[in-house]
Amino acid sequence: MPINTVAFLYPGSMGASLARTLSQRLPHLTLLTSLSGRSSSTRQRALHSGLTDVPFPDLVARSDVIISILPPSEAVPLAKQVKQVIADLDLSARPRPASSPLIYLDANAISPSTASEISSLLRQGGIPFVDGCVIGGPAREGYDPKVYVSAGKEYEHHMRDLAHVLTGGAPGKGLKIEMLEDAGEGAASALKMCYGGTTKGTTALATMLVLGESAGFAYPSAQAHSPGTAAALTRELSLSQTARLEGITKSIPDMIPKAYRWVGEMQEISSFIASSLSSSPHGADAARNIAQTYQGIASVYQRIADDLGARSAGGSGGGAGGSVGTETGAGAGSGTRAGGKDEVDDLLEWVDSAKKAVAEVKRAGGS
Repeated sequence: MPINTVAFLYPGSMGASLARTLSQRLPHLTLLTSLSGRSSSTRQRALHSGLTDVPFPDLVARSDVIISILPPSEAVPLAKQVKQVIADLDLSARPRPASSPLIYLDANAISPSTASEISSLLRQGGIPFVDGCVIGGPAREGYDPKVYVSAGKEYEHHMRDLAHVLTGGAPGKGLKIEMLEDAGEGAASALKMCYGGTTKGTTALATMLVLGESAGFAYPSAQAHSPGTAAALTRELSLSQTARLEGITKSIPDMIPKAYRWVGEMQEISSFIASSLSSSPHGADAARNIAQTYQGIASVYQRIADDLGARSAGGSGGGAGGSVGTETGAGAGSGTRAGGKDEVDDLLEWVDSAKKAVAEVKRAGGS
């Protein structure tokens, strides 16, 4: 089937980077988005990514592929919007052949059950659903994240068509896509849940150990016990876990502006675990306990997002989180204390001390 027009909803940092890759490597493709109500930063990203802004109904009518890539909590509402537009549009003047339907690629961090919900919604509108996920950071010069895709049997041929076009037919010519052949609908989402639960879960655990009770969380930390304990922990990690500590000093600053998006992802992981383990030999209680762990992790990221949003609302810096207040209702429950310091300050101060500890070990030849 011919695929000539690809839409991105919406051009956040990841979506915009993928659009830019297609614009540069496959310039014959028409790339669309719809920016009504979007921030000036989103509009700038779209402009620099080769995306053309069109009204939402026109986007749905003109696109051969829609790529949904946005915070997990918005995945189902967007699918409902697309379905409604399809139902409302009078396409008689622009009939779409049955052999060339609009393909919907959901590349969000959602659970398999949420993917199934979206698939069912779209099926009612005759829209083939391809499940997807993105592993890695935004595309940049010399680096491409990997997009995994899977589909139910009835839509596998659409998945193959989509992958062939978006990869440019060969490695390095388009996006980096890996098909999970015969894995079925929800396979890509399950992969994202397992991967994100490991990587982002680890970052959250490190965050908890830095903040702990000193920031109002109901768990202990080295800093809450005593500054001496915290310093000893950082020093020991720099000596015996140098590479791991160095990784944490990169992952925590990278997490801070993304925390508002990770809240929904951790909630989706919690749902995934609960549904996957509910019928296991260990029983529903074990599933519930593990799922609650990720609800707790979601609350950690929500608190960081709240702090960053409060900074933006108060004009006190935190430039990376300029849009967080709009997206999360940030500010309520902020951990700002006397003197204006908050959890973000605490995290960045600890990261700075950890970086210095790692540097000292490396200078001494201990890594």
